[in-house]
Amino acid sequence: MKKAVKTAATVCGVLLLGNGLLMSLIANFNIGLLPVYGLGAVLTAYGVFFYRIKKRVVLDVLISVGLSVLIVFGSFLGIFGGNDTADYTEETVIVLGCGIRGERVSVGLAKRLDKAYEYHTKNPDAVIICSGGQGPQEDIPEALAMKRYLVEKGVPEEKIIMEDKSTSTITNFRNSYAIMTEKGMSTSSVVFVTNGYHVYRSSRYAKNEGFLEASHLGTDIIWYTVPMNYMREMLAIVKMWVIDQRSPQTI
Repeated sequence: MKKAVKTAATVCGVLLLGNGLLMSLIANFNIGLLPVYGLGAVLTAYGVFFYRIKKRVVLDVLISVGLSVLIVFGSFLGIFGGNDTADYTEETVIVLGCGIRGERVSVGLAKRLDKAYEYHTKNPDAVIICSGGQGPQEDIPEALAMKRYLVEKGVPEEKIIMEDKSTSTITNFRNSYAIMTEKGMSTSSVVFVTNGYHVYRSSRYAKNEGFLEASHLGTDIIWYTVPMNYMREMLAIVKMWVIDQRSPQTI
């Protein structure tokens, strides 16, 4: 049994470190990489020095509890995000940006846009707001890359509005709300599109920024991006609970 635990910890740790390295090479820097590397290093060290660790019972408990929390938390996010609430009669679709590489949309963002396009085929009258500013590793605003992607798929340009100033999920909704209010659009008939793991936090922020009745559509993600994206999201949710609830204007 002990040998199995030692082997499992070592293998999981090495896989996480390898996953972190892979994501460092193919994705923009993401704070979610830090816990991936951290957990990978802890599990690897735990496995390598398994028989040399004194008072291993305490460490066993800490690691077991920590992993259990991650699994339960991640499962909750996946289940919540998998429950789509759109009825395809909404007047506006808000697609949340999530990073581009140069001028090309990332795989995760492409999945969001594909879901928005699918919605468009079922409700072509809805206006689509592409929401995303320009980050330090991006050559153009995310909103512009998103618009180009949708136009190439066949969405008419006149059905797309760009919101290209946001820098976070909060400002995605805040700026989109401002645009809709300025244009006299209904803010009570809205659906937002994002990846499934991101739906819970997005729903909270949508309500905080005035979209009290917003529905949502969640998309899946590529399996090898799960550790980074889910760990980053868990940190962001803790921040939301601890900081943003006390300071509504926090970005």
